[in-house]
Amino acid sequence: MRRAILLVVSFSSVLLAQGQQSPPQPGQLATESRSDRREEAWKRMTVKEKLEYDAHHILDTDNLVFAGIGAGFDQLRDRPGQWGQGFGGYATRYGSHFGQYLVQRSIMFPVQAIDHEDTRYLRSKRETIQGRVGDAFLHTVWRRSDDGGMMPAYSEFLGDYGAAAVSRLWWPDKYHTGSAIFIAGSDTILIDGAINVFHEFTPDIKHMLHIRP
Repeated sequence: MRRAILLVVSFSSVLLAQGQQSPPQPGQLATESRSDRREEAWKRMTVKEKLEYDAHHILDTDNLVFAGIGAGFDQLRDRPGQWGQGFGGYATRYGSHFGQYLVQRSIMFPVQAIDHEDTRYLRSKRETIQGRVGDAFLHTVWRRSDDGGMMPAYSEFLGDYGAAAVSRLWWPDKYHTGSAIFIAGSDTILIDGAINVFHEFTPDIKHMLHIRP
């Protein structure tokens, strides 16, 4: 799973490097300026708007793709072995990952509504690739609150580890342990960090490919 995340990050960086038309300063990105990203101004959302936002984005392509990547790595590792190989085994693993994601989202929404947390991803204002990747991963555990400040991402922790605990119920008995739940929840946090990196750099890739938003 961690190799998949590193692959996504590396792939994004390679695409960005290939699209540069003039030599940038070391560690900087030439496709889009910080002032361009400032246009993504933050605006407080009501609980109703949060619900509408989550409903609209629950089936985003990146979530479906990352569920497939996770299922693919489980297939390669034959994990769990009881689910077998072939298309049937992969379909079962994909359904497991997607089911875990749905449980995660069902936990995250009430938590963010109660603790006044904003789970939307706002792109980094940094110029360097390293800084932007760092901000993307940081946003996974440290987010904006409804009053405009920053706060721990309680919904992320409760959603990821709660969904990991629920999903182990349909895994074989040997995975009904605290360590298995901790590993699955931690993997989900890393995956969500990789999704944030994807969101951070997707506009740059579209810009280089001349694709309209």
